[in-house]
Order: sequence, then C-alpha cells, then structure tokens
Amino acid sequence: MIVIKHARVATMTGAQRDEGDSPLGLIEDGEVAIDDDGKIVYLGPGTVAGEQTVAGPGASAGAHAASRGFGGPTGDRGAAIIIDARGALVTPGLIEPHTHLLFAGDRAGEHAARLAGRSYLEIARAGGGIASTVQATRAASDEELILGARSRMDRLARGGVTTVEVKSGYGLSVAQELRLLRLIRAAALGAPCDVVPTLLGLHAVPQEMDRASWVRAVVEELTPEAARLGLARGCDAFCEQGAFTLDECRAALAAGARAGLVPHLHADQLTAGAGAELAASLRCASADHLERTTEQGTAALARAGTAAVLLPLAAWFLREPRPAQAAAFLKAGVPVALGGNLNPGSQRIESVSLLLAAGCLLAGLTPAQALWACTAGAARALRLDDRGQLAPGLRGDLVLWATRDPAHLPYHAGVEHAALVIRSGRVLLDLRDQLPRC
Repeated sequence: MIVIKHARVATMTGAQRDEGDSPLGLIEDGEVAIDDDGKIVYLGPGTVAGEQTVAGPGASAGAHAASRGFGGPTGDRGAAIIIDARGALVTPGLIEPHTHLLFAGDRAGEHAARLAGRSYLEIARAGGGIASTVQATRAASDEELILGARSRMDRLARGGVTTVEVKSGYGLSVAQELRLLRLIRAAALGAPCDVVPTLLGLHAVPQEMDRASWVRAVVEELTPEAARLGLARGCDAFCEQGAFTLDECRAALAAGARAGLVPHLHADQLTAGAGAELAASLRCASADHLERTTEQGTAALARAGTAAVLLPLAAWFLREPRPAQAAAFLKAGVPVALGGNLNPGSQRIESVSLLLAAGCLLAGLTPAQALWACTAGAARALRLDDRGQLAPGLRGDLVLWATRDPAHLPYHAGVEHAALVIRSGRVLLDLRDQLPRC
C-alpha cells in the first residue's frame, strides 16, 4: 500500500467549464491510499496507518524509501509506504490522448523549409511530408522503432503522463500497418506508461496504390484483421481536403466500430469540412484538431457526447493563425481534452508543461481547465472510465507535483514539475530529491 498524506488533492471531479479552481475538485490537506492491487481505496481527510514514512518534495536523498527513476520497487507487499506531501499538489496521472510517436526518420529540414516560406503541399510534392516518414519507418528495424517509441514515452512519463495513446499510420500497407500495431504493443511492454494503440489506416494514400484501392483495403482487410488480432483499441482517419473525404472516413470508421474499435476522427484542421458533424454522427469518442469547426459542428459534438481534443502545440508549430479555441466547446457542453500530437513532421515538442501552457495561452483554457483537459477530459476522449479522476475504486495513477499551486504548471512552462509519478500503485518515477521546490 502507498499512502500520500497532507496533500492538496485535485480529484478532477468538478465541472470543466466552471471558474477558478472548481474543475479541480480540491481536497485541502487530503490523503490518498492505493492498495497492492493498484486501486484507490481511500480518498479524503483522515489517517491511514502505515509502517514506513517517506518525506515529500524537497527532502534529502537519504529520506526516500521509494525508487528513483523508472520501474523501481515500492516496498514489500502488505507494508505501507507513507509519503508526506507537505501540502504539494496531487493530481491523477496525466493522459496523452493523441500521438503518432512510433516512427523513424527526421524531418527537421522540412521544418526549416516551412519557416523559410515553403508550404506543406510544396514539401510533400518534393517527396517530403508523411511519405518521407513512411519510407523511413518501413526501412527501420523493429528494434529501432521500439526503442524510439519507448524513449519518447519515457520523456512524457517524466512530465507526469501515465497513459498514452499511440497511432499507427506510417506503414500504409496492410502488412506494414499490422506490423506497426504489433510494435506499439511490443513497445508498451517496456514502457512507463499504459499504451492505447489506435489504427490510423486513412492517414495518407500509399505511393504504390491508388486511392480507392487503399480505402477498400483499410475497410475490408486492415481494420477487421487489426481488430481480430487484438492489436488496436481504437481506429482513426484524417478527414481533410488533400487527405480523405467524409464518405471515405465514414466507411473506415464504421468498419472499425463494427469490429469493436473505438472511433476517433482528425477533423476540421485546415478547412471547415463538416468533420465534426461526421464524428458526431458516428458517435466517435473524440474529434481532434477542430481549428475550423463551425457552430453547427460544435452543437453536433455536444449532442453526441463526443470529446473535443485540441492540439495547440501543433497549431503553434505550424504557425497556425487560428488555433482552436476552447470557449465555444465549453459553452456548448463539449468536454475538452488536450493532446500533444507528437509526430515527426508537424509537432515535435515532448513537453507536458508546454502543452499545458499552450492550452491556456493559445486555446484559452484556465490553468484548472487545462489540467482537467489532460486528465478527466483525456480519459473521456479515449473512453477510459477507470482513470482521469481520483476516487475510490479507480486506478491508482497519480502525480505528486513540486508545487501546491496548479496555476504554476502552465505558468512555469518548459520545466517538468512532476516529483513523483505512480501508475497502478507502483512508483514509476521519483525525483523528489532532484527537483527544487517551485
């Protein structure tokens, strides 16, 4: 058992669109107890007896009984580890609901070309874009791809992420997409985060296949096989001019839903193409990007209960003049999540604190709403009802931060403030002797 005492506990049980700290559902001088099965068994004020005391953030290295770094021991089964948080903030483990982090290759040159004025289409026509990553990923060894994915997950975990969604999409053949899904599963075995694999079959058209043939292969072969083999939990498609049409995406996601996969949709990123309306009609768990979503699309998402996953770092990385704004979604009653969109071409930043800052500065969320978006909101976007909030019976995924003030996290951006990361009752990361108090 692990018990955290004297913490400022953010349960994330408030309403996201409320003002101030209300979305956080704060318990002052609170306590959280996680049993040996990794479940929260107590949350609130009070005392849970234990046998071993561990100091909170700012203590000396010799005071720690829990592990430093990833994957260390958490004490003997049955013996309680008591951690005095000394008033520091505790939240659920963060959930990253939108990544493309399994890939090979480097597209820094393309980034420089865009900064020099070349368009994404010009770069793609010259052999860059998704096609260049597909070529590099196909050529990479399994080991190279697994190690690269794990290193990116490690960096996310150091920021407090305990669950990460990972999409395929850089294989663009039935065999290669199934390979990537297998490698996502393999990477998860040594990762510090839980991994949610998503099939992104309609990401781009393969160079060696015509468009109609690829869509048919995704619908009739790839999606049923990925589901039959248990390689994916979700399915996704890129609905956009220059990518795939509403009808093509509808066919792919409907095939996924028939096979038992959770549907998601890249929607309305570059044009107001009714992607949000499509996501709502298919009862997608999430619609992602949404920079150009109309009032009608927003209302449709609200009626369907589909979460809006905003990706402000991607908008910043691409110098998008119109990043998606949270206010309209919140006003309509749409739950808002924040995702990093980590990928090799259009968003290469791997910082949780920068994502929180972008959620506030670019998408218009308050600090409390941004934290809700990275926990409860992201859980909604992935349909994970066992995490994202702190309550008895839920998973013991939580972060002890080196601050008591939730507003400090997006304010002091570029620095990862996680002092202790616990996943399913196991200490994954303990940096309490290395992080100064903020």
